[in-house]
Amino acid sequence: MNNPEDFPVDEAELREWLNERRATTGLSWKALAEESGISQGTLSTWGPGTYAGNSQNIAKKVFKYRQMLDSQAARATDAANAGLSNAPTYIQTPTGARLRGLMVTAHSGQMTYAATGPGTGKTMEAQHYCASASNAFMVTMKPTTKTLTAMLGEVIRAMGGRSGTSWARQMSAQVIDMVKGRPCLLIVDEANYLEFEALEELRAWHDIAGLGICLLGNEELHATIRGSVRTGRHSFARLNRRIAMSHVQDMPLDGDIAAYLDAWRIENAEQRSLLMRVGRTAGTGGLGEISQIISNASLLALEDGQALSHGHLREAMAARATSHLRLAS
Repeated sequence: MNNPEDFPVDEAELREWLNERRATTGLSWKALAEESGISQGTLSTWGPGTYAGNSQNIAKKVFKYRQMLDSQAARATDAANAGLSNAPTYIQTPTGARLRGLMVTAHSGQMTYAATGPGTGKTMEAQHYCASASNAFMVTMKPTTKTLTAMLGEVIRAMGGRSGTSWARQMSAQVIDMVKGRPCLLIVDEANYLEFEALEELRAWHDIAGLGICLLGNEELHATIRGSVRTGRHSFARLNRRIAMSHVQDMPLDGDIAAYLDAWRIENAEQRSLLMRVGRTAGTGGLGEISQIISNASLLALEDGQALSHGHLREAMAARATSHLRLAS
């Protein structure tokens, strides 16, 4: 890639390219602005040639925009040539079936939860369920949405609503009005981030409106919900009592890994054995890491003009964690 600060760019050629892209894609100036990072007002005047500011500066930004699109297109072509355009998007696994059972149970008006390690496919299974079932909504928690008010905003948006207030009581009432009398499911991914008040609000929605809730998280979620049983604390006892089903699993099952390798059409015994070890190793990304390794190895094989080999997989594994350290003198 080239730095447009190192040479003058051809404004006329770039303006022609921008207008042609707008015409062929049907994108509005607003959409082009969002895609390029250049303001709509600037693009909509620079394109027709009526911009009154420093035109060369805008041309440089358009140059970088085109260069970004070109590099992405080249990468997409490489991926297609490596067979990655047909890469599996959803893969049925034994663990996925167990998680799907929790979601189906919760959709009937129950509360369920799953505490799993990384790379077990919980998020993919939740997304697939929401795409396949009506009245199923999903929110993903993070450190900035762990509080009650933040969670309320996320849930309202996921359900297609808009909140005109920041008062928790009114926001909660809005959620109840949206789900009461309907067979709804709310899947809360990364629920281990939620504070006590937020988890209690979910329980209250279940009690008041019959909202089905499936909590997905890690071992911290399991310790939070079941901790009251072991320690005698009563903080989460009411939530714990309402859990109809749960599932705890710290890593992918062999059947999960085999399903992924089958979906990726990895038939060579040596290659399958290597990737099986990756999936079984604690501290790895599990199924997601296996997919990433296969994708990267397929691109390496394309560059070499060869079929995917054990060596390509090894090289892709090494490339995921490279380091160059100065030796101690």
